[in-house]
Amino acid sequence: MYSKEALSDIFQRVLQFEVQAKQLYDDCIKKLEDKNTIDILQSISNEEKGHIELTKRLMELIKE
Repeated sequence: MYSKEALSDIFQRVLQFEVQAKQLYDDCIKKLEDKNTIDILQSISNEEKGHIELTKRLMELIKE
């Protein structure tokens, strides 16, 4: 079983990864003109936003 500290470290890394992934999609969107591609990347970026919120919630639960 993982300690709270170990889980906190793991989810901090997960959060960083998710934030970086969202930023990558958002940066690509700014450089594109094709609406279909933008729509797809925006959908993926929105999923990453959900992952970020979920990770933050999991981090809160670990602290309890």
